[in-house]
Amino acid sequence: MVDGMELPERTTTYVGHLTDTSRWNSFQVRPDDLFVCTPPKCGTTWTQAICANLIFGGSGFEGKITDISPWLDSKLESSEICMGILESQTHRRFIKTHTPLDGIPYFDSSQYLIVYRDPRDAYFSIRNHLLNMLNPPDIPPLAKDPRKGFLAWVAAPFEPGVGEQRSLEAFTQHFHSFWNYRHLENFHFFHYNDMKKDIHSAVRRIANILNIDVPEETVGEICKAVDFAEMRKNAGAFVPASGKPLLKSDEAFFSSGKNRQWHGILSNDEVATYTDRINGLLPPTAVKWLESGNIEY
Repeated sequence: MVDGMELPERTTTYVGHLTDTSRWNSFQVRPDDLFVCTPPKCGTTWTQAICANLIFGGSGFEGKITDISPWLDSKLESSEICMGILESQTHRRFIKTHTPLDGIPYFDSSQYLIVYRDPRDAYFSIRNHLLNMLNPPDIPPLAKDPRKGFLAWVAAPFEPGVGEQRSLEAFTQHFHSFWNYRHLENFHFFHYNDMKKDIHSAVRRIANILNIDVPEETVGEICKAVDFAEMRKNAGAFVPASGKPLLKSDEAFFSSGKNRQWHGILSNDEVATYTDRINGLLPPTAVKWLESGNIEY
């Protein structure tokens, strides 16, 4: 507790097929570390790309984003390789995680970029991602009929300690874990909708958070570099599992990037089922921001 305010505590270890948060046990923080914290398919790679361009002076970067901004929780690389990459870096480090706040350490000297998206869009985006996997999981939320899969995703309960959960409750639990600490000065919330509407302002805001002075011309160049079509064209540099036997297509990782993917697929009854469920999980103000962004919290 600092100045009467409670601080986050790491209380849970999440383990799944691809992730294991015990890997944080050997992490050594640096005072200016930056963490990109999101559920899957909520703008993680997009935010990493913005950070990379800002940290490297707007000139882009060489190699793969996953080598520059490791996904620390992921078992795609051994913990030794991941920590070795981080220890060898001389630039400002920015690290990716999909873990709820109760599964990662909190450092008051670091900055946290926390990005969310309308949960309905997140579901359809993660569905496309899973179907692009060479060996997709056999789970109810991935039912052949996307409407049945959506309802299974809405109904599934949150399971403490289980990694890579595919459910609305797991999504809202991730959100709630960070939202409860939104008073912290080093927690910075972003919404995918707002970034889509005004990427220029998002880039400028992240630059200010990182205390990086960026000329207006460079901001424009970064906006072009992180455009959806541009990143899709260079998918091999951005896809987390690029070069590994995980995905059918790197390009398909960037499926559409659009909002309201669910519109025209879900019936009114299915949307109502979702609405009842999320309103039972979060207060109205949080639901409104999570679905839309663009409001003060």
